[in-house]
Amino acid sequence: MPKVNLYATFRDLTGKSQLELPGATVGEVLENLVRAYPALKEELFEGEGLAERVSVFLEGRDVRYLQGLSTPLSPGATLDLFPPVAGGGFERTFGAFPPWLLERYLEEWGGTREGEGVYRLPGAVVRFREVEPLKVGSLSIPQLRVEVEGEEAERWFERIAFAASRGGG
Repeated sequence: MPKVNLYATFRDLTGKSQLELPGATVGEVLENLVRAYPALKEELFEGEGLAERVSVFLEGRDVRYLQGLSTPLSPGATLDLFPPVAGGGFERTFGAFPPWLLERYLEEWGGTREGEGVYRLPGAVVRFREVEPLKVGSLSIPQLRVEVEGEEAERWFERIAFAASRGGG
C-alpha cells in the first residue's frame, strides 16, 4: 500500500505524520485520505483538481510534472504532502547552485534523504527542484528552487543561502 508522509498543518489536521492508504493513482490515494480526514478536502482540492497551493511529491518529484492526479503508484510508493509554506517557511530560487552540491551539504549537515529532492534536517524539511533556467541572450543559468519549512527553517535557510552565495564553495 502506498505510504503518505504529512507535513506541518496536514499533521495537525490528521494527528499523524505518516499513513498507508490504498490506491493505484495519486488521485485515488488522496480521495481515500479525504474520506478518512474530511477536513483535508478544502486544503487539498480546488474543484476536482489539486489545489495550486499544495505540493504533492511522488518519490521527491512534483506530481504536476508527472501525470497529476492520474499518476500511477506502485504498492510501495511514497507520497509527500506539503501545505503552503507560510510563517515558518522560506523559499527562494538560486542560480548556478547544482542539486548535487546542495545534497552534499545537506548530508554533511546531518540531513536525511526522504525522497528525491526532499531532506529532513533537525527541525526542518528542505525541498528542492530544478526549474526553468534563466536565459540572458545566449547565456543559460541553471536555477534551483529551494523551500525550507519547520521550527528551525530560518536557520537552515540562511545556511543554504550562504553556501549558494559562495558559489557553493
